[in-house]
Amino acid sequence: MPVRTRSATSRSPKRVAGKRTAPADPLRPSGLQFPNIRDIASHLHFSPDRGRIWLDDRRMVLLHAEAFHALRKELVALVGVEAARGLITRMGYVAGCRDAEFAKHARPKASSFDAFSVGPQLHALKGMAEIELIQFRMDVGAGSLYSEFLFKDSFEDDAQFPTAAFGERSACWMLAGYASGYASAFMGKRILVREVECRASGHAQCRAIAKPVEDWDDPQLDLSYLQPLPAEPALRSSGRTRRTPRPPPSIAATTLAGADGQGPVGGSTAFSTILHQINRVAATRATVLLLGESGVGKSLFAREVHDRSPRRAKAFVAVNCAAIPEELIESELFGVERGAYTGASVSRAGRFEMADGGTLFLDEIATLSPTAQGKLLRVLQSGEFERLGSTTPRKVDVRVIAATNADLQDAIRRQRFRQDLYFRLHVFPIVIPPLRERRDDIPLLVGHYLAKFSKLHERHLSGITPAALAALLAHDWPGNVRELENVLERAVILADEGQALERSQLFAARASRGSRDLMELGGDGELVPTLGDDDGREHRLVDEFAARLIDSPAVSLPDAQDRVIVAAWQKAGRNVSAAAKLLGLSRAQLDYRLKKLQQGTTPSKAPASKIKRKTATMRTKP
Repeated sequence: MPVRTRSATSRSPKRVAGKRTAPADPLRPSGLQFPNIRDIASHLHFSPDRGRIWLDDRRMVLLHAEAFHALRKELVALVGVEAARGLITRMGYVAGCRDAEFAKHARPKASSFDAFSVGPQLHALKGMAEIELIQFRMDVGAGSLYSEFLFKDSFEDDAQFPTAAFGERSACWMLAGYASGYASAFMGKRILVREVECRASGHAQCRAIAKPVEDWDDPQLDLSYLQPLPAEPALRSSGRTRRTPRPPPSIAATTLAGADGQGPVGGSTAFSTILHQINRVAATRATVLLLGESGVGKSLFAREVHDRSPRRAKAFVAVNCAAIPEELIESELFGVERGAYTGASVSRAGRFEMADGGTLFLDEIATLSPTAQGKLLRVLQSGEFERLGSTTPRKVDVRVIAATNADLQDAIRRQRFRQDLYFRLHVFPIVIPPLRERRDDIPLLVGHYLAKFSKLHERHLSGITPAALAALLAHDWPGNVRELENVLERAVILADEGQALERSQLFAARASRGSRDLMELGGDGELVPTLGDDDGREHRLVDEFAARLIDSPAVSLPDAQDRVIVAAWQKAGRNVSAAAKLLGLSRAQLDYRLKKLQQGTTPSKAPASKIKRKTATMRTKP
């Protein structure tokens, strides 16, 4: 594991730009270590064929360190060292806040230290730096934190970036910003991390200190870098002209912004493009044609056009043309006069009159009959129509939004759809891609629907497991968002109260073993295919163990069995019965093997002295 700690007494902390010095006694109990990083690595998913990397529900990218160094130098040349440092520090700060949100559910049952360790371990997982703790003390309830640590082999250290030439003492701008953002979001209060020694400045190592802002004498020196630049040209200066510090941004401002409970949800590039098109057309009177497969959310986007238009205060009337019988569609759209046909005892307004001044959404418009298509064309051209059974024209001010999952060009060729109506509707087309082409929206949709259905069905879930999220990302979703919604509602109903949603609850009715193109980190850091369930992951771990055993001729199979027996016995608190259950053995079988190990007469061909050393802890009281 690349992230480690060392004894708190290995150095005497100095007073550095702060009014409080570290106490003489250790701030961290000796031997405290970061937990195994494997559980965090299991949240990292790769889809090389699709160009996607996810850390749980956040999209990631791989970036050359050399490219970062080149960018930093160019920023310094263009806007000056102060502005460049601020931009990079704020980028790290935002990333740290995002990772703190991830940490809160990555280890929900862990101790405060193990949960906080997610941040330092993500430093290593992302290739930013190895974190070595020197001193550490944290009390989340009291809001206190003191940490002294090393950025070992920081990716920001660059021999060709002489910080002294710019009057800087630190080069790890992003790392310090990241640590400040992470600690602040995790603790729920402003924490400032300052790099007090840096290899780029000639020190032997990069050393940093983290503590609350109020514990620093001069926090404004670093807080100024967390403020956005004013909207004015930056000075091309390498001097250290400090800007007047402004109040630091709130932690909440760095969280992802989501749509409201009734609107569309997403964050992908495709989703952003759709919203951009909606913003462009909403304020106009143009007819909008929404195109896309069934279930992509065309009705939600139609409502979004209405809500962003000047007509938002008026009625939004939705009509599913496919759900109305052909003989009734005209009366539903245009209304009916009394006596127009048998049973028409009263006059009734149609949907166009109901939507007067507002918006009429016509879903599945390709199913309209030829007669209804002709009348709709007239309304679009003149704004006038006649009720069924009347010859009196009525004028309305209605904005029409149409939607279909059919190929209208093919329908025209088959003479099932009027070409002139098509051109009238095709004023501003918006194509909504299927969910499989905007997988980055899936994590946000998952969070939205879990909250929605947990409230609806009065369930309380702790979240979703990495294996379940990987299965959702891997699925092709032929039913699009509607299918995802149904899958998650079923899963919320099946999930155990207070537990995380499992993959088996998502796809209870059918198997979904993952995707050929979705991958994750294996035990040795290599990319391996993702298996869509927890059982598959456990089987792969066993396979990795077996492969390593074969590659290690010094360890025989009997010796490996003995080691597994000892590990189970120790995990069970040296309770033989509990250990036997873990191994699937009877108590008598395990007791026999343990006695053989203690006596050094194990069937293993390994020398008895080695077995005795291996089981020495068995004779030690816990």
